[in-house]
Amino acid sequence: MKRIFIAALFQACILCAGYAQPLAVSKNGRFLTAQGGEPFFWLGDTGWELFHRLDREEALCYLENRAEKGFNLVQAVALHELEAFESPNVYGDFPLKGRDILIPDTTAGSDPGDPEQYDYWDHVEFIIREAAGLGIITGLLPCWGEYVTPRFRDRTIGTVEQGYAFGWFVGKRFSAWNDHIVWILGGDRLPDERPYGVEIWRAMAEGITDGVTGRYGHDGKARYESTFMTYHCYPSSARWFHSDPWIDMHTWGSYHEKKDNERAFFEAQDDWDLPDPKPTLNSEPPYELHPVNYNHSDPDPERFDDFDVRQQAYWSVFAGTCGHTYGCHPVWQMYRKENPHPPLTLYTTGEWHEALDEPGAVQVGYLKKLILSRDFNSRRPDQSILAENTHDPAGHLQACSGKDFWMVYIPTGKEVKLYLGRTGKERVAFSWFDPRNGTFSGSREVAAEEVTSFDPPGEPARGNDWVLVVDF
Repeated sequence: MKRIFIAALFQACILCAGYAQPLAVSKNGRFLTAQGGEPFFWLGDTGWELFHRLDREEALCYLENRAEKGFNLVQAVALHELEAFESPNVYGDFPLKGRDILIPDTTAGSDPGDPEQYDYWDHVEFIIREAAGLGIITGLLPCWGEYVTPRFRDRTIGTVEQGYAFGWFVGKRFSAWNDHIVWILGGDRLPDERPYGVEIWRAMAEGITDGVTGRYGHDGKARYESTFMTYHCYPSSARWFHSDPWIDMHTWGSYHEKKDNERAFFEAQDDWDLPDPKPTLNSEPPYELHPVNYNHSDPDPERFDDFDVRQQAYWSVFAGTCGHTYGCHPVWQMYRKENPHPPLTLYTTGEWHEALDEPGAVQVGYLKKLILSRDFNSRRPDQSILAENTHDPAGHLQACSGKDFWMVYIPTGKEVKLYLGRTGKERVAFSWFDPRNGTFSGSREVAAEEVTSFDPPGEPARGNDWVLVVDF
């Protein structure tokens, strides 16, 4: 009898583990913690076409590269953005039968050596599993927003019943990996661009959760404590879903419209100021190598570079986000020159595997290390420590403070003046952190005078960016 009880208990633990959330919200409602309770700085990469365009070997190459750089989450889409019904994955498989959202194309078995067994959804599961083994959470979008609130195609998911049913299928299909998945609804599109869009997304969230927990019934009784969810589009998801029980954090994007996009800090600050706050994230900043303002028709457009990546990342994080998502233009679309994988946008630079080591992909990891090097949960945006911060689109100073530190991001290497007297200390230590290589320099102590000036290394110029770190 004792052996039977132990076996039953073990089986129950396995089942419960499938319902565990991969992340939790910190006690102050601002940040994230990992399953073990340690601080979790979301460092995401954008791999939208990962499931669709890479084979098993290529997916492993991509994931290993991202793990080596410190990425702990990858955002990818199951029902992908542009070609879900026109172009199969690399193994010739489609996600649906006859474009019917209620009939996923699945087969018995999952042997990758047998094309009759290894279907589209088996390949998605393989990638999720391999990512988990490398310590990477999958930010899984069940479908792109275009399928619910379309701009360019017929509507695929047009009723709450369809939204619930598809969500239930996806949640059930990947329930074993729920503790390694952040469920991301949306995908660029605003949820209210079409009638009943908001209601359909809510139904999908309920379906996913019911699928994960093994129940079926669109009845408002989903156990949302079993899943971790958010919504991805241009404005913050707080605009529609802040009080919804299914959403755990908010995301938004500063996107690709222009350089020096002030949305990177304004959106973060707006979410920070919400009552009953949730963690917030810039989940689509300008991608490295992406044409500025979507200028895909010009053979030689101006493109975002590694400084643009750093500027948007530090602006967002110092303004209160719980981490940051990076993107690179050839990588998000997993572009390669040979058919059947033409570029999804014109004049893409280089193939995906050639762009894995762009400078920005390395440098965002230095931001993660910097934030984790100080008291994590006491960090807050704090412009009040700046004695001067005149309007400067490229050189906007963004400051944050914590229990025993201040940080100021200086995009253009200009002089910064701080109210050091407000530290309440007679002397403080300061140093310069170089976001290009992740090193500290010039560490020394100074008297904490009421207003103290600091002059970063080098001459003031766009791209001579520094972080002033004050410890006390």
